[in-house]
Amino acid sequence: MDKVEKKRKERFEVFPTELPGVQLRIEPGIELDILRKTIESFYQLAKQFAEVKFQIDDLTDQQDPRREEIIGTAKEHEGLRGLTSEEDNFVLTVTPREKVIWNRELLKESMGIAYSAVIREDLAVNVLVPVGFPTEKGITISEEVMAKAIGEALTNLGISEEDLAKVMHQEVNISLDEEKVAEMVNQGRVKLLEGAKTSEITWQVRVDRLKK
Repeated sequence: MDKVEKKRKERFEVFPTELPGVQLRIEPGIELDILRKTIESFYQLAKQFAEVKFQIDDLTDQQDPRREEIIGTAKEHEGLRGLTSEEDNFVLTVTPREKVIWNRELLKESMGIAYSAVIREDLAVNVLVPVGFPTEKGITISEEVMAKAIGEALTNLGISEEDLAKVMHQEVNISLDEEKVAEMVNQGRVKLLEGAKTSEITWQVRVDRLKK
């Protein structure tokens, strides 16, 4: 069977100009009234913008290996956080940032009845809904309740059961008092299961002028 290549439908129409090889892009159905000098000015601005953008992209690509080498050197030498150069008028700072990741289920199992005392749950379905919120009908909001309600609403709109998983997504976001959790762990009141708390380190490289 021959492969049929689908052409992408252009969002804009082409508007010819008197400048060699230059065409304007306009919304379909618009009768554009524009002066030649405006087109020429617009073209020069667009050309300069594109040239600088491509230069930035190229320089960014060139910076990537340098950035990785700088980070690698800082990792290999504990406490190294950059350098300054008066002659070259710059200060470079390389710093690690720790991001703590909490596993909700392992945290629940670790904390037991203390979980709700230091942790707040929000159900995210495009909006934040407090888990455990009681409605006027006496229904308590939960993941299952929201999933069922949204699923029924989407089904009533004509979305098939098969497509529900593709269009519907919800998650529970947690926020907790990390100092309180650490205090409880240190006091032996709670023992965090392995994997309940993990962290990842990201590095930032920044350069500023010493003197402006």
